[in-house]
Parts: sequence; C-alpha cells; structure tokens
Amino acid sequence: MKFVALPHDEACRLMAGLALNPKTDTSGGIASISDFIGDGLSFLLTGRDGAPLAAFAVQVVQRERGRALEVCAAQHLGARGDLTRTILPEIERVFGVGCDVMNIYTRRPGLVRKLEQAGYAEVAKIMQKKLRA
Repeated sequence: MKFVALPHDEACRLMAGLALNPKTDTSGGIASISDFIGDGLSFLLTGRDGAPLAAFAVQVVQRERGRALEVCAAQHLGARGDLTRTILPEIERVFGVGCDVMNIYTRRPGLVRKLEQAGYAEVAKIMQKKLRA
C-alpha cells in the first residue's frame, strides 16, 4: 500500500458525500467536509497496483498527558481492502508513531462493532439537540 498526500480541495472532492450523508455525518448537518478535515493532513491510500483504496484525513492532537491521532474523515473508495482489517492498521502504523491513542468518530453501528473487534472501545457519546429548525 502507498500513501499519497492530497491537496485539501482534492480531499474534499473525494470525501464530499460523507458530510451530506445522514448515516455518516457526525455534525448534525451543520458541517461540510472541509470543516471535518480542518487542519488535518489528507491522503489517498492506493494498493500495490495503484488502485485507490481510501481517502482520509488525520490530525495529531497534543494533550496535556499524551498525543492522540484523530481520523478527521475517511472514505473507502474501492471494493478491495477491508477498512478496519487492512486499511486502518496501516494508518495506525504509519501515522500513529508517538501517539498514545487513536480516535475515530462515527455514527454507524456496524462500524462501531467492527472497530470494537479491532481493539477500539467506546469512550463517549455525543448527544445533540437542534436549537433552530
């Protein structure tokens, strides 16, 4: 697998559907994909044959008692490669150097189950109430 840096606009194009999809949007509809990516670094992950596997953005956040690698956004691009079994471990290995934890925000129950099988644990729930319609 190979990681290729993506310019912000290209990353937004590849992952645009995430912020528009109620199944994947963790903002309650108020954020764009650009908001999710924020200051994160975006990459395209390709297979050995150069076929795209995933686009994602990550950011390392320094906290008082450690460093967290956060996945800002991620989009599986191909039918190949399991996101939690093959792609996520590569992201952890390459970008998690020197980090104490890795954080992933999701609202998809199926992904939560797969992440739990991969060693992740729930540490919070975000509750939201609309103040304006």
